[in-house]
Amino acid sequence: MNPEFYEDEVIEGFYVPAMLKMAWGAQMDVLKETDAICRRHDIPYFADWGTLLATIRHSGYIPWDDDLDISMRRRDYERFLKYAETELPDGFKVMHFKNHPGHHFFVARIVGKPRICFEEDHLTRFHGFPYIAGLDLFVMDNVCRDRNIEKLKAKKAEFVITVADNIADGATTGDEAAALIRQCEEYTGVKIDPSLSGEDLRVFLYSIAEALFASIPDEESDALIQMMPFGMYGNERYIPKEYFRKTVRLPYMDTTMPVPLCFDTVMRFKFGNYMQIHKAAGGHDYPFYYGQHQDLISVLDFEYPAYKATYEDIIGTVSCTGNSCEAHEDIVFMPFAAKYWKYMEKLYRHYADDNRYTVHVVPIPYYYKTWDGMLKDEVFDIDAYPSDITVEKYKDIDLGTMHPAKIVIQNPFDEWNPVYSVPPKFYSCTLKQYTDELVYIPFFVTNDFTKADGRDYINMDHYVCMPGVINADTVILPSDTLKNTYTEKITEFIKSEDEQVLNALDRKIAVCPEYVYDPNDETFLPEDNNGKKTIIYLNTISVLAEYGQKAVDKIRRIIDVFEESRDKIKVIWISVCCGEELDLIDENVANGYKRAVEDYKKSGLGDFIRDLPASENIRYAKMYDAYYGDPSSLALRFFYENKPVMIENIEV
Repeated sequence: MNPEFYEDEVIEGFYVPAMLKMAWGAQMDVLKETDAICRRHDIPYFADWGTLLATIRHSGYIPWDDDLDISMRRRDYERFLKYAETELPDGFKVMHFKNHPGHHFFVARIVGKPRICFEEDHLTRFHGFPYIAGLDLFVMDNVCRDRNIEKLKAKKAEFVITVADNIADGATTGDEAAALIRQCEEYTGVKIDPSLSGEDLRVFLYSIAEALFASIPDEESDALIQMMPFGMYGNERYIPKEYFRKTVRLPYMDTTMPVPLCFDTVMRFKFGNYMQIHKAAGGHDYPFYYGQHQDLISVLDFEYPAYKATYEDIIGTVSCTGNSCEAHEDIVFMPFAAKYWKYMEKLYRHYADDNRYTVHVVPIPYYYKTWDGMLKDEVFDIDAYPSDITVEKYKDIDLGTMHPAKIVIQNPFDEWNPVYSVPPKFYSCTLKQYTDELVYIPFFVTNDFTKADGRDYINMDHYVCMPGVINADTVILPSDTLKNTYTEKITEFIKSEDEQVLNALDRKIAVCPEYVYDPNDETFLPEDNNGKKTIIYLNTISVLAEYGQKAVDKIRRIIDVFEESRDKIKVIWISVCCGEELDLIDENVANGYKRAVEDYKKSGLGDFIRDLPASENIRYAKMYDAYYGDPSSLALRFFYENKPVMIENIEV
């Protein structure tokens, strides 16, 4: 990942803080080491759960998610453990219940280090992220064709796990515990050493349960299941083995992720209508490193460095937005990157068009940080600003002498961002001394949200509870909803809902949508198609693998429908994993698909694109008129652009 990746960013309307980006980067490093072992030894694995959803629907992390999930079949998992023991880099570990005390799960976790670590080599390797980070490795076991045998296996495993937890946790003791142990022996046929107790007994009993999970041979199985908990407690969420017979790789962040060949079917089985957006409503266990951070603070013998604000910091700020502030005519805008200029440009135009003011645009640089907070690698793109704006050199501006009426900033962090910083002389606490009104307008725009949107609200810790917001006399926001949410967050941060604080925040936070950048205003010039509408048609290997000739016939019918409207539309047909991957499906189906593509190309209906890069999604969604076809990350972008999206139904 390049350094810019780790900067705070709004993705799909959701604020992703730098610390979460650092966690993502650390997880991706663990994934790459895992992937290298699997490729080297031909060990199949595939994205699962949230990561499978992320791969198909987002081509990368779901913005409001914070983990990586992969799965392997039991036989592949056992092989992976053998090789990982010696081939993972120093410090890495595959944590499971047999080798890591307190890991009471039937899910393994591959981590860069199994403890919080502030050592220089670790922080350098993992982008300054000190907390335990990695990926969850789920195991898929065979399901017996004879469902009565399968249910009996599950009941035995349930019983053994319950006994293990009750005895190890001290809920069951003495003669009752001994009787339960004897029952385990009778049910499983495994002799249990009577000297085992506590965690040693739990591990041994878990091993018995795991052996039950793995007890069905391939020839007696027709489905797969993650036994704990989806094959137990009456869940019986069995997935046909055929869906996992092969994998394909789809784009994921800066790499690719293996997914089941029939990924659409697997996704519908796991999530139903998986193109619907369902953000987690609560903030429980998000982000994952918050709990580790609190554990760290609890054992330190010094106060962990963190920005703090007080009641006095809030009531000491006074807004004069809307007043003429005629004591001085100068207004200074201080963007910290050309890519963020658009977020203050509307406010700039407002004052630049008012002859009462002399408006100065004074870009400032920012610097990336090393793991220990030292500044390095200046980013200063002064030549990238619009040509119609007069840009002044920050080294030539004497703010003390000028004492402008307003200084407008957009970086809230001062020194408190873990990835980058503006120079200390441009911190908000310093700039405040040189102006009558310090104005903060964010360098991003999020969707509206409230405290009930748990993860959005939690992430405000990273950009609202910051000195640029607290020190500003005026904070400009686009909506009353966000004003109320900012107010709630700030009062929690300073631990005061005093009437004076609420009144001060009411004056401080100005709702001015007319000055705030609207992403919907950003457009790409469409191609000149003589007035025709452009339809994106997208198909994936998954549907071809699942439905075979029926999918090819559907494609033929769709092309015929397009042909009937060729005087009104242009078609851009995008195929996903339908190149070399066609060798994975039935030969007749593959050849039928290839003939359909060739006939389409000859028809002149439009373009044919194979495996459009995910980086093009936003541009295509803004340029073109409608989307039809299989679920994809491009379909999601059309949805966000409020353009027509129709997901193909192969049965119609």
